[in-house]
Amino acid sequence: MPRKDVALLVSAFVWLLALITALGKASALLDDDWPPDPATYPPGRVVAIDLGNTNSCVAGYESGETTQTMFHHCIPSWVAFAADGAVLVGEDAVHHDAVNPEAAVFGFKRLLGKRFTRVFEQEFAKSAKENLPYKVVEENVQLHIEVKTAKDGAVRNVGVEQLTAVVLTKLKETAEAHLGHRVEDAILTLPLQFSDDASRSAAVFAGRLAGLKAVRVGLSEPVAAAIAYGLSRNLRDEGNVVVLHVGGGTAEANVMTFVDGVYEALSSQYDPFFGGQDFDRRIVDHFVQLIRDKHGKDIANDGMALSKLRIACELAKKTLSHQEHAQVSIEWLVDGVDLSEPLTRAEFEELNHDLFLKVVEMVDRVVSQAEVETIDEVLLIGGSTMIPKVRELIRDYFGGTKAVLHSRLKPDEVVTIGAVEYSKRHDALCT
Repeated sequence: MPRKDVALLVSAFVWLLALITALGKASALLDDDWPPDPATYPPGRVVAIDLGNTNSCVAGYESGETTQTMFHHCIPSWVAFAADGAVLVGEDAVHHDAVNPEAAVFGFKRLLGKRFTRVFEQEFAKSAKENLPYKVVEENVQLHIEVKTAKDGAVRNVGVEQLTAVVLTKLKETAEAHLGHRVEDAILTLPLQFSDDASRSAAVFAGRLAGLKAVRVGLSEPVAAAIAYGLSRNLRDEGNVVVLHVGGGTAEANVMTFVDGVYEALSSQYDPFFGGQDFDRRIVDHFVQLIRDKHGKDIANDGMALSKLRIACELAKKTLSHQEHAQVSIEWLVDGVDLSEPLTRAEFEELNHDLFLKVVEMVDRVVSQAEVETIDEVLLIGGSTMIPKVRELIRDYFGGTKAVLHSRLKPDEVVTIGAVEYSKRHDALCT
């Protein structure tokens, strides 16, 4: 984006930035007191940021007298606009979705650097319009999301980079609060498919709006995962690794080979509109039908009720990753109806059986495209790979091989851990 447009864009979004409250519910970007005088802070340490469609994480090292301790913090990648003008981010934005779904947005990472007017992005544009719950428009060569920001029903188009900057700023402030000094430099990880200049430039611009300089942008998520697991220490030369990433809104599978101390991508599969939210939707549809049958209420077009149900179903899904039973409970879902119904892991797996098989099909395609004789290591990253059935199916797929399946690290933290290790060790391997 031309530099001359920066001032215009910042001015256009001053309403977004100036209305941020001092209560911590929103992140300050460019008000009169921000950024503070750099002289009040020691030099900033490089942090790693993994921007996700569902959750975003920041990590870094805090130096002590004899040791270095890693901090790691994640927030939902949500931004919402309250009726009083406050800009909410993270958990506050998620909760606001239940109050006013039209004023809360998420899943915008996949839109970074995209343009619906490009001929080669027409398929992506069509999928975005079909799959995203909000309207996306292109203005001044930048995608914007339509949001309702006030009780009077006012609708504004907010740029994807500006929304991203709100999330990045919150992560920056979190890191500064933890480290006790100013943070200015960051490594931003991106999917392997975000290797184009437009996506990287959009991420850099969002970082600048948040007061961050990207010292490295585009460290690919699969390479960061390999660094986190230290594969360079035990992977043979010309060894091959599969990295499966199933997040909340996207899924990606890559085959990489390790040659002469460098990871090289051999094949890749990427679906920008498939992930844990699809699993949630199956549960939501199940309970919408149950409520219709049991209580005679149809909430299919009730945005507030659906938002409450979606949050409860997502929580149940996470519970079923470590328990056999979960309870979906919501007080006053609609018209005095309280919901309190059980959901078993077996029911959840039955509802999503075909979607779980879709994950395996993605892995099968990427392995076939790579045309390699052996797979040595398999890495599972992204929150949705914590689902026991997904792990079981992937384990079964590679059951006839000697591939080592890695899931020791928490899947939704792997990428950030690898990126911060990269920042710590400049000799870390990368593509």
